[in-house]
Amino acid sequence: MRRQSEQTSRATHNNTSFREPPMLQTGGSVSDVVPARRFTVLILTLALAATAAAAAPFLFRDGLGPEQHTSIRGIEITTYGIGPYRHMPADVAVQGLAQDAVTLAFGIPALVITLLWARRGARAGHLALSGVVAYLFVQYFLYLGMATYNELFLLWVALVFVASQALFRLLLAVPPSTFVSASVSLRSRRYVGGFLLVNGTLISLLWLQVVVPPLIDGSLYPAGLNHFTTMIVQGFDLALFLPISLIAGHAYLKRRALGDLLAPVYAVFLSLQMLALFAKIVWMNSIGVSAGPALVIIPLLLAGAVAAAWLALRPLRATSL
Repeated sequence: MRRQSEQTSRATHNNTSFREPPMLQTGGSVSDVVPARRFTVLILTLALAATAAAAAPFLFRDGLGPEQHTSIRGIEITTYGIGPYRHMPADVAVQGLAQDAVTLAFGIPALVITLLWARRGARAGHLALSGVVAYLFVQYFLYLGMATYNELFLLWVALVFVASQALFRLLLAVPPSTFVSASVSLRSRRYVGGFLLVNGTLISLLWLQVVVPPLIDGSLYPAGLNHFTTMIVQGFDLALFLPISLIAGHAYLKRRALGDLLAPVYAVFLSLQMLALFAKIVWMNSIGVSAGPALVIIPLLLAGAVAAAWLALRPLRATSL
């Protein structure tokens, strides 16, 4: 009898795990039900602050121009010499400018558009908004660690605070099971989950290719270290951001509620992040700096991320919180 009961329980779970979750019921107003309406002021504050931070390097161009410096490791460094990024290596500073340009042209408009979408109560809009906020959080989180100290430091601190608050509140606003959809096809699920696993693996291998060989041959310091204290992007990616891609992809393939929350959010974030990386590659090539394998990998990941975001959000477009 016990075995029969367990089999019945499993069958019931399997039959109900992919049903569309019911609309959230509450005794409050509509604005209490829709998280984006509660967080509108916070997200608009993020939009205004990010606009100011991204525009500043293009508006303030004071400086003596490029200068040569010798790092503490005896490496000759050419600094950018202009604006807030003046003390950064020239090839890294133009990457910051490329990221800022993408944020102004795509990131901020996407933030406003997805906010309006999410305010309507759309589940897809809520996830898309979370992904755009994640993009801004990661951008300024990395700026705090990688960009040399300048006039924008406190603005970046404020941006990381506001973006992290907005992101965590959006992700925790409703249970992950809210985003489980029975209409996700097996093919779409395999593509989205598989792509996130491939992304996490490829970028991890790319960064390890930079870091590991100097450890093996005894030279220790990677070529791209310049005058930075450590490999900031590689460190944070390997420790924090790439594992999330792997976790989200695996959970999405396994049809777990956490995956149905994280995978669409990460795919949207990755679409903007890869667009920014592609812009960096183009700008670097324009000043004669080779991007190496990234010249091929990044455009492919950009196309793959956009497709993954579309496939993950499409089943949720017509449903509401």
